[in-house]
Parts: sequence; C-alpha cells; structure tokens
Amino acid sequence: MLFLFGLSLTTALPASAADGQQELDHYRLLVWLVTALLFLVVAVFLSILRRSRRSRQVLHQEVSRRHEAVTALKESERQFRETVDLLPQGVFETDCDGRVVFWNRCALDLSGYSAEDLAGGLLLSQLFAADEGNRLQEVFQQVMNGQRLVNSQFTVRKKNGATLPALISADAMASQGQIIGIRGSVVDISDRVQTEETLRQNEARLNYLAYHDTLTDLPNRALFQDRLEHALARARRFGSQLALLIIDLDRFKNFNDSLGYDMGDQVLWKVACQLRNGLREVDTLARIGGDEFVIVLENVSSQADVVTVAKKVLSLLVQPIRLREHQLFLTASIGISLYPQNGEDVSSLMRKADRAKHQAKNKGGDCFSFLSAADDGLAEERLFLENDLRQAVDRHELLLHYQPQIDLASGRLVGVEALVRWQHSERGMISPGDFIPLAEETGLIVSIGEWVLRAACIQGRLWQQAGLPTVRVAVNISTWQIRQPDFVDMVESILEESGFDPQLLELEITESAVMDNVQEAVRILNIFQQRGISLAMDDFGTGYSSLINLQRLPLSKLKIDRSFIREVTSNSNHAALTSSVIALGRTMGLGVVAEGVETEEQLLFLRQKDCAQVQGFLFSKPLPAREVAALFERSFGSSPEPPSSVDGLSTPGA
Repeated sequence: MLFLFGLSLTTALPASAADGQQELDHYRLLVWLVTALLFLVVAVFLSILRRSRRSRQVLHQEVSRRHEAVTALKESERQFRETVDLLPQGVFETDCDGRVVFWNRCALDLSGYSAEDLAGGLLLSQLFAADEGNRLQEVFQQVMNGQRLVNSQFTVRKKNGATLPALISADAMASQGQIIGIRGSVVDISDRVQTEETLRQNEARLNYLAYHDTLTDLPNRALFQDRLEHALARARRFGSQLALLIIDLDRFKNFNDSLGYDMGDQVLWKVACQLRNGLREVDTLARIGGDEFVIVLENVSSQADVVTVAKKVLSLLVQPIRLREHQLFLTASIGISLYPQNGEDVSSLMRKADRAKHQAKNKGGDCFSFLSAADDGLAEERLFLENDLRQAVDRHELLLHYQPQIDLASGRLVGVEALVRWQHSERGMISPGDFIPLAEETGLIVSIGEWVLRAACIQGRLWQQAGLPTVRVAVNISTWQIRQPDFVDMVESILEESGFDPQLLELEITESAVMDNVQEAVRILNIFQQRGISLAMDDFGTGYSSLINLQRLPLSKLKIDRSFIREVTSNSNHAALTSSVIALGRTMGLGVVAEGVETEEQLLFLRQKDCAQVQGFLFSKPLPAREVAALFERSFGSSPEPPSSVDGLSTPGA
C-alpha cells in the first residue's frame, strides 16, 4: 500500500519544464526512500511481536518449571522431616540467635517439650542444665564460626526439671555462603553412663580388694610392699633409718581349732583395731596373711625408738578380747629388721624380720627380737643354695610335675599345669617356696623358665605321639621372662624344636607381669594369640590390674588365687570376691579356673557359682609325667599303653 501511495504521488505531479525535471527526480527518490523506511519499520515491528510471543511462552514454561521444583522441594523436605522423625536420636536446628526452629520426634520425647513449645521461640540454652550455660554459649559461638562439634557431653534439662546425660554433635548451616544457624544431634547416654558408673564402682571395689585385706580392711601384702618400697626410697634420699616389724600371734591356731574360723576372724579384726588405734597415722600397718601383721616405722632415730613401739604393741595385744561369752588373752612374737643395717631392699628386710620373729617364738613368744648375728649367718646358706640352683639345670636336678585341671561340667581332665621341682643331689627335694623366690630375686628364673617351657612342650609332644587324649599344657611365665627382648623368639623356637601344637600350649602370666608395662605386654600377648597360644591370668585378684587394662589383653582364662579359695566357705568377703571373678569371667567370655580346691565344701560352692574348671589336692596333687597317663585313662575311659619314653622327660637328659 505504501508503494502505491508513493507511486501515485510521482504520477500525480504535472509535467514541468526540462529544467524542473531534475527537481522532480529528486522528489521521487525521496518518496522511494520514505517508502523503503516504512517497510523496514513494519518488518522490525512484526519481528519484535513474534519474539515477544516466544518470550512469553518461555517465561510461562520457566514459571511452571520453578513451581514444580518448589513443589518437589517441599515434598522432599516433608519426606526428609518424616525420615528424621524415625531416627533413634534427637535432631535439632536453630537460627543464628540460638532459637530452636526444628526438633524431631525423638528430641521432643527426650526433652519432654512439645511442638507448640518450640513454636513459641524456645532457646536452645533452655534445654540444657543452667550450670552449663556459659559452656553452651561458647560452644554455640564456635560452631557458628565454622568449628564442628563432635560427641561433646552435656546435661539435658527436661521440661519437668529432670536431667539426663547426652552427647551433642553440631555443625553450622549455610545458605548462599551465609551462616543461617546450626544443625545438630542429641543422643541420650543415660544407660551408658550408668553402665560406666557401675563398672567404675566395680573396678574401684576390685582395686580396693586388690590392695586391702578383706577381713580387716588393712593394707594387704601388695599394698604393704608398695608402701615399703616408697619408704625405702625416702630413707635413701634423706639418709634416715627405717624399721620393719613382723607380728605373729602366738598359738593362734589353737583359737581357730577350738572356737572355729568365724570366731578366729573376729579375733583378727579386733587385733587389727587395737593395733590401728595404737599407732601413729604415719606408720604403715598391714596384714600379710593368716595371723601375721607388719608395721613400717619411718624416720627412726635409734633402736630405742623401735623398742618403745614393740613394747607398746605387746601391751596392746595383751588386753583381753571379749567375744560373746569368751574372754581371750593374746600374745605375739615380733621380729624386727632395720634399714640399712639388716638390708636395703624389701625382700632382705622381710627375710631378716621373719628370722627375728622365729627367734622370738623360740624364746617362748610374747616378746620381740632383733636379728642376731648368728641368725644372719643364714645368708651364707642362702648363697650356697643360689650357687647350687645355678647348676641345677646342667646337673639335671630339675623336674616337672603336672597338676590336673578338671572341667566341672563333664568331670573330665582338660589340662595340666606344669610345676617345677628341684631334686637336689644332696639335700633331697627342695620346696618351690624355697627356691622360686630365690630364682626370681637373682634372675635365674629366666633360664629355669626356659627349661620348664621346653620340657613341658617336649613332654606334651610325647603324650601326643603315645596316642594319649589331647589336653592343654599350662606353663607359668614370670615377670623376668616377659621382660626379655628375645622372649617371643624363644617361645617360637621351642615350639618349632619340640613340634608341640601351639593351640595346646597355655601361658600363665601374673597381673604384676602385665601391669609393669601394659603396652608392651599387650603387644607380646597379641603375638602369642595370633600363633594360637592360649593365655591365662594367674593368681587373679591378688594384683592391681584395672578392668580397662584387662579388656585390652587377649586372655582366654582367669585363674582365681588359692588364697581366696582356701577361705571361700568361711569368709564372706572371699566368697563375694570369688563370685565376682567368676561372673566377670563369664561377662568377658573368659574361662575361669579355681586353684587350690581341697574340700568338698569348696567344690560345692564353685559348682553353685558355675565355675568352669578347678584344680587342687581334692582331685590330684601334682604328679610326675609317668603317672599322668593313668589320669587320662580314668578321665577318658581308655588309653593306649604309653611308651617308656613318655615320662622320660621328668628329668631331661638323665
């Protein structure tokens, strides 16, 4: 249309003179340019119109997509909240001011608050104990600054005012690079705390029993020796003197035999009270067994001071003791050793005080005695004994006896404990109580222990080759041995040389051997466990191991010391401790062996407490290897005829 309009303009103009033709041409050109411009404007307008329509379509699609995304996000958040509500631990969120904006169902149940309470703008600090407010505020600020909180213990205060222990973990929440609050979890640990407190109390009780005499509450031998060690260290440091008094009640066995053990225990308790009340608080008083007490006197200026104390002790003991209708009169024999005159270590002072005590008894009792020069000459005898002991292995004077271990459920022989004996060529059989302490004191126990382990493994292999039923052989390991750097290599070498199955070997260690260096002991015992060797804690209850350390050890068995079994039917404390050890072993999945079972009453008690295994003279004394085969036959019903070489290792090399 615009084109026709321009054309009509050009044709409507009248013809003019030739000199006006040029002007007309210019005019026509202008019209054509205007027409073209109008065409261009219309084209641009139409293009913009089409683009606008497309933009509206795209915008509509984007709005729809975003709406769907928001809907999906809300649904996802709903599902997330429902999932969080199913968690067995509390989950919470707060804003930057510490106001709770979300708390899942578990957290609501844990705190006692309702969703309506949270809607009112509940502060997080209101959910915890008032005395933890400053700490909570500090932790909250640290989390807001980007520091993560992991399993920190707080006390939650419930709506009703009750409190409970809980573990809190928290982290900051961010949106578009900005911290908008914190998100965390809360876990009720009431049961765990209660369990830990029970374990702590049990451990404290066991630790106390490990250091104290259950009858008198006095320090026992273990605690006494520790205190004496410290007293000696102080005496060395300050150059002072020290006295050790061993007190033994005269003819106390007669009281037990005539009045019974219960009355005897009451007498011992009253004696302990008399001595405790008559001594200074700085003096150490302990009961080290039976009717024997010890006193450590520090900062002794002269022997006269010791005499004064000894006389006072005797005067305390002669005071009559009234028990029911009985009035008892006691006397005592006291042996005294002095530091540094009679010795410079615990064992020396104990030995010499014990010798002095026997001197007092030989005088008729009711007196005290210092170690005489003549009696001190026994040290020479001890030196001769030590020299003979050093040659006992080479002379083939050592031999092994084996004490059976019986399974109470089946009544069968399940193991034997190898016990060393010394058949001296001139003195005859020497008691282990005489030479084992000497071996430990001199370090000879290392070579003797190696001989015992080798002999026991070879004997066990010979029993296997003879076709005898398979039982475990237990060998005692001393503190000295486990300290040796080549101890593990030595054990492995003996197993390889003997061909004895490691799974039939059981190593018995004492609490003191382990507690001397727990970390190293755990490392060594783990190596043995990996080799299949069983590990038993010997004389359990007489040392000072903690439950925590006990759990770290790869043990398979606990052995209850014979001192507890001896009085298990006459001493309620010993009975309670024995029951606790059996229950502890059951809880930890460990076998329990009771040592020193000698009476039917003791056996009945152990059966009632479900003790797994027992050993003691009630079943059999320690036997030479050649006699063990007969036990196999009685226990298992039949046994092949053992060859003569089976008991040939009783004295290896003989």
